Amino acid sequence: MLELETRFRMARPADAGTIVSIVNAANNGDGGRAGWTHEGELFEGERTHAGEILSLLAVPGAMFLLRVYRGEVAGCAYVKKMGDAAYMGMLAVRPALQGAGVGKEIIAEAERIAREQMGCKLMAIGVITGHRPEVAAFYERRGYARTGRLKPFEGTQARRKTKAAEVRSEWMEKKLFAQHHPH
Repeated sequence: MLELETRFRMARPADAGTIVSIVNAANNGDGGRAGWTHEGELFEGERTHAGEILSLLAVPGAMFLLRVYRGEVAGCAYVKKMGDAAYMGMLAVRPALQGAGVGKEIIAEAERIAREQMGCKLMAIGVITGHRPEVAAFYERRGYARTGRLKPFEGTQARRKTKAAEVRSEWMEKKLFAQHHPH
């Protein structure tokens, strides 16, 4: 008998520690041992902590989307409604699973939720485009466009010490069109 697995679920406060673990490992490169999206050469210190995650979970119109794989959380993204747009941040995948399509799945599901449940017409993300062109290219392949507008770092990330000069985050955006499913 096939075992059906829930692929996605919304985070609860009890998931804060798991989210912290995944976001920090993905952002710090798990000590430089794994993953291609880490910012270990750009920042010192942890990307987030449990208090920040709990405060983000408490924001009205916001959520952490969790991707579950084999009973464990494989990745996450924070999605927040801002008028007719949605913001996606803290997209993170366990370093050992990066490159396996988990991030693409999370992005697609976050876009679906923003479009269908939040009624948003646009998804916005902040990407360190100057120092991480491969990350910008990843989003461009998924339909996101660079805007040239800078996004300020927020929360714990704003307080992290940078190792490189002029580390900036740029807004990238994607229009969310209604999906037409053939009958």
